[in-house]
Amino acid sequence: MELTEHLASSIEALYNGKPWLDVTFREHLSRVDARQAVKSLQGSNNIWQIVNHVIFWHQRVERYMHNEPPEKDGDLPDFYSPENHGEENWQATIHRLEHSFQQIAASIRKFPEEELFDTFPGTDKKAIYYLQGLAEHDAYHLGQIVLLQKYI
Repeated sequence: MELTEHLASSIEALYNGKPWLDVTFREHLSRVDARQAVKSLQGSNNIWQIVNHVIFWHQRVERYMHNEPPEKDGDLPDFYSPENHGEENWQATIHRLEHSFQQIAASIRKFPEEELFDTFPGTDKKAIYYLQGLAEHDAYHLGQIVLLQKYI
């Protein structure tokens, strides 16, 4: 198995597969409604903000992969919390998250293996740092979501 395939599969598994940590975004977020998604504990980020943060970083790394500026006009800010806390808007955010996972996995699969240890333009880090980092980052935030869901 190529390393890019391994990385893409690891990220996909965190959304809706069978990751080693045995929990997925889809499984847990399917049990969270809009009302729960905006609750926080003692000033923590809420689930909605965390989901938007994951999307933000998928988008940023995707842009690094294509040598594009990491931010563009119209982007939502990191840890974005919408004013509209309605269920329809929450479901649209979940849909954006699913699309984000699909998009980043597809881009990683297309990324040239021979460039994995090259520095991404505009950064001081190698491509592998960001691609492996996404899986670690997503797993970390999935853990936060699991705990928040448990205690809200």
